[in-house]
Amino acid sequence: MEHLMQTQQSANTAVNWMSKASFVCLLLLFFQYNLRAKASTCQDSIPGEIHRKVDQLPSFPGGQQALLAFLAENLNVPVSPQANKTLGQVVVKFVVFKDGTVGNIGIMKSLAPVEDEEAIRVVKAMPKWIPGKLKGEDVNVEMGLPVRFDFLAEATMKKGKLICDGVDQIARFPGKEEAIFLYMAQTIKYPDLAKRHKTQGEVLAQFFIEKDGSVTHPKISSGLVDGIDEEVIRMLNKMPKWEPSLLNGEPVRTFVREFPVVFRIM
Repeated sequence: MEHLMQTQQSANTAVNWMSKASFVCLLLLFFQYNLRAKASTCQDSIPGEIHRKVDQLPSFPGGQQALLAFLAENLNVPVSPQANKTLGQVVVKFVVFKDGTVGNIGIMKSLAPVEDEEAIRVVKAMPKWIPGKLKGEDVNVEMGLPVRFDFLAEATMKKGKLICDGVDQIARFPGKEEAIFLYMAQTIKYPDLAKRHKTQGEVLAQFFIEKDGSVTHPKISSGLVDGIDEEVIRMLNKMPKWEPSLLNGEPVRTFVREFPVVFRIM
């Protein structure tokens, strides 16, 4: 064995696009509203009539999966159980103008100030859309987007154990207590380039443990070079399903904020 992997307590790191995403369940079915309710809007100049019934709805470049990826990367929502007690749905309304820009953003259904403001911020940051069409012409179209905020547990590895507050049972790697170390020792291969350059040190990774126990959205928050980061991602992608965290007897998503892996050349 040319390397030794170990986990240890590490300083808190900033939440990256995975945490932004993953603890938000997005309903990507767009619909148009008959806007009778009053809305708090961000007024923009409106170049022409706004339509609610068109022949072809606007679409996010790349489709719904691309929109999901954009929202997952750009949402910035607190991930601690204490800050994530407000559960439910925010409905954002906005206009896709005929030049593809997004404006006139507002809240049709409010949840809480933090969630409302974050939903507006992310929609304002969207790139240009493919505009809607009416009788073959590009037109301004009013759209609605429901965004649901669900509970997310937050965990970190401390002294080789996953620690998490706010749940009844913490997610657990299958097998005995040392099973995760055995898995990493058998799965990770020290990159040849890293061995030649004698690159060693600690990598901090982040990922989600889904309700079904699968590991998703692995990301390096603090890494190394010479192929080491890529090897850690490969290892995480190959992980077997965990036993998920439980809250009130039901599985919940868990965001693992810090998962240290240490590379040492022996």
